[in-house]
Amino acid sequence: DKAETPVREQLAAKLPPDVAAAARKWLHVEGKQSKALLAFDPTSLEQQVMVALASEPDAADFVLGRLPVESPATCMLVLRVITVDDFWVDHPGVVAALRSLGESSSTPELMLSSLDAARRIEVKQLRAMIAQRIASARKAGDAKALETLAAADERWLMLERGATLPGFMRRVPAVFPARPAGQPIRIVAIGDFGTGSDAQRQVAASIVKMGSAQHFDFGITVGDNFYQSGMTSTDDPRWKDWWEALYSPLGIPFYPTLGNHEYYSDDGAVSELMYQSPSWRFPAPYYSYTAGPVQFFAVDTTAVSEEQALWLDKAIGASTARWKVVYGHHPIFAPNKDAKDMRIMVYTKARLWPILKGRVDAYVCGHQHALARMDAIDGVHFFMAGGGGAPLGKVAKKTPGAAFAESAFGFLTLEADEAHMKVTIFDAEAKPLDEETIAK
Repeated sequence: DKAETPVREQLAAKLPPDVAAAARKWLHVEGKQSKALLAFDPTSLEQQVMVALASEPDAADFVLGRLPVESPATCMLVLRVITVDDFWVDHPGVVAALRSLGESSSTPELMLSSLDAARRIEVKQLRAMIAQRIASARKAGDAKALETLAAADERWLMLERGATLPGFMRRVPAVFPARPAGQPIRIVAIGDFGTGSDAQRQVAASIVKMGSAQHFDFGITVGDNFYQSGMTSTDDPRWKDWWEALYSPLGIPFYPTLGNHEYYSDDGAVSELMYQSPSWRFPAPYYSYTAGPVQFFAVDTTAVSEEQALWLDKAIGASTARWKVVYGHHPIFAPNKDAKDMRIMVYTKARLWPILKGRVDAYVCGHQHALARMDAIDGVHFFMAGGGGAPLGKVAKKTPGAAFAESAFGFLTLEADEAHMKVTIFDAEAKPLDEETIAK
């Protein structure tokens, strides 16, 4: 695009020559994004570009070679990408490069981050052997071996994440009633919210006002509940300021799920699971409960262990509920063209879609920091409630199947009785933006 060329050249002029050359070769920056990046000072711009390059498989060798001369702050952001994007697991020399970075680092923070990244990659490589055995057990129809390997996969997943989450806290509780059967329900859903921003406070205030006018039975969250890396403990002061002060006035419990940001620290996930409050009920990383005519299945999508997949498959198969709703952080289908997010969706779709397809009525997610509804596929309706307060993401409104998509703050409500389930998407001021009613 000739109109964008001058902007791109202005960006390149602010970068070191080798970083500029790599950006030209491997990054695709739209005109609006280029103009926004121009506002960064050279140091911050280089950091943004290096983080973006870390998500490009073809740029992997350049990124590893460049890390020793980058600032510790930039390196630590790049390391976070390396531990998340799966293509790094199979990249030759990545563990050796991370160890070398740790050995040469002059700061203890970067040394520890480098070693932690190397550990995560090595555990992922070893966990791949378990995945191969799981595939063989499935093919052979060996249920006993599959059960044993699935339990091991769950434990190794925790080792990979470095999360301090003991086995007893990962046990799925029995299905429990959140509301009695035989009555309609009305709930609210939020995601990607815990920042303390004005946007979060506006969305929360609108939900409280709406709940005061027409009572909600309970709420759900679709992950990334607190930024940047979950809570530090059950005593973290953000519980009071970013949760209780904003959502407790509703007088209802919320049933949360975990997002990727909960796993960005050792204690983020466990802090949220251990916190107890009338407004916060989080029994396990994944679990199921009934409410009126609906059975809800809360899933942990950051990495779907084989044990979780087996549980979800059996739980859906055993459900006799009129409506079945699954909710988790990452989308299966979404109005998104970002390369990194697309790779995440490929993973989520591979792990969840075979289990959900034709068996549940709705899947509710976040992650994209936007509000959206996708066309139903094989009886499954898709909704996104990622506008709870974190900085907004982009949406690709022309994505095939995108019935509604808006980069906006907001939330959604779900109402269900025996005959209908209605989902309404609202903006931050509680103005309805989109609605779908499903009949049975």
